[in-house]
Amino acid sequence: MANVTIVGYLRTNTQDQIPLSTASIAEGTESTVTTDSTITITAQDVGTYKPGATVVSGEIFCPNNCSYAYILRQGLVLAWLIPNVSGVSNREARLSNPVTLRAGDQVRVMAQTATNRTATLLVQTASGMSRIFTGTPSGAGTTNLLDITDGNSIGDTLQGQTIVQAVFLSIDGSKIISSGGAWIRNSSGQLAGAVPASNPTAVEPMPSSVMIPIALNYTASVVTNA
Repeated sequence: MANVTIVGYLRTNTQDQIPLSTASIAEGTESTVTTDSTITITAQDVGTYKPGATVVSGEIFCPNNCSYAYILRQGLVLAWLIPNVSGVSNREARLSNPVTLRAGDQVRVMAQTATNRTATLLVQTASGMSRIFTGTPSGAGTTNLLDITDGNSIGDTLQGQTIVQAVFLSIDGSKIISSGGAWIRNSSGQLAGAVPASNPTAVEPMPSSVMIPIALNYTASVVTNA
């Protein structure tokens, strides 16, 4: 795994932009991306740089592959941003929720190698919760997708919530046999919802509008044949 430079920007509701750039980020390790010091003089967390600004959209670019990007506050995912591979993008992505920045808020990113198989499910609920679930297939079988902050299943994390927007990122393509994407299943193993997969190294991922109520013991997973 290489050390890479991640670049991008965030846009506020007043059309100001926050430039982002951080070098020597290790692929496979979640890292903080700060402001671009060539413009902001010093590299700062976004919340420290522009507290009170409301961020609504932006772009995050990783050189080879990227699992997820989000704004972190006190250990919680405030909002996620669909990440892109450099050169694979066609429009600016909206955050899952607008975020009014506070001092200490950070942009966190998980850069990956081009061949890394980590699968990522980004979800937003009707009540405004944003959560990220990941898992890494290593062969044929079912890989459960677990919350990046507490390691819980989707049923434990989102019990009583309804998912209204979702994105599923994976490079596995034809290896995925669970309806071509992620499965969300109820406590009896029946299908409660499916989210199609996008390969970020080939196409810019787009969110799907869904309506998936979540209850205790629900699971999110991807099934692969290799």
